[in-house]
Amino acid sequence: MNSKNRSKSENIILATIGLLLSCNVLGEIIPITYEYGLKPDVVKVLSISTEYTPICEPVDHIMKYIDSSGETRALKYRALSDACSSRG
Repeated sequence: MNSKNRSKSENIILATIGLLLSCNVLGEIIPITYEYGLKPDVVKVLSISTEYTPICEPVDHIMKYIDSSGETRALKYRALSDACSSRG
């Protein structure tokens, strides 16, 4: 089946599947969610990111790190927002 015989919707579906698969291949790191007792193998922290909120509340944080095998990993965890520490 060549591209001339495919419908437009089939081409869109194939393109979408290809795009989704390529995102994972290109290095998108899917974070694991921290659970109590989990002991992640962290050798070096690369970054910690979170969305800004002006309210003191628990928010998701994503920590990207390198493990002892040299792989880049990500861990998602909940912690208080930066607004909690800025109150005087």
